[in-house]
Amino acid sequence: MTTTTTMTTTTMMVTIDIPCSGNEVGAAASSEENVKMATTQALTGSSFALGDRQSCVLMIEAGNVKITSTNVLEKHVTLSAKCWVRFMSIREKVEIEAREVNHQTRPVAYREHIGNLYYVSVTSRYGCIDIRRFDVPYGLASENVHPTRSGIGLRFNEWAHLLSLLPTIHEQHPELNVIAKSSVEETDKKQ
Repeated sequence: MTTTTTMTTTTMMVTIDIPCSGNEVGAAASSEENVKMATTQALTGSSFALGDRQSCVLMIEAGNVKITSTNVLEKHVTLSAKCWVRFMSIREKVEIEAREVNHQTRPVAYREHIGNLYYVSVTSRYGCIDIRRFDVPYGLASENVHPTRSGIGLRFNEWAHLLSLLPTIHEQHPELNVIAKSSVEETDKKQ
């Protein structure tokens, strides 16, 4: 018995001829469903609401991670896969500084560059994890960076929720996780 399976999406068509017995037809159909789901997910991306209020949404499309406020749509940040990987590589340090702000044990003024002029900041003054694009004014040296309006602040409960979602995010988008592992390994080799 030969089963022909056809799968179509908006950009590709795959025809698979699989010789199989009656018992193997179900396995072929299940495999087809997995391929469809993976293809659909790759084309459509993923979306995760963050925090108790769900006032931020994290969306992943085409290797970019976008975090947007649901209340003020102008507040958003779009990180490339490289920026996301760098952000995830410093998450433990960010978490430590966020705890210090939350417990008010000492003043905090932490800022780390994650690429493409994006910085992650945790300061006692604002009490959030700020992800913001900075700019170098014309004619000044590169160390004179200034914050722009392009960015978003994550409340501590949104940050905690993001950290709890990481296994799911990396399972659904392994390209972000694989890059993260190789980037961290390269950083370790350099040190």
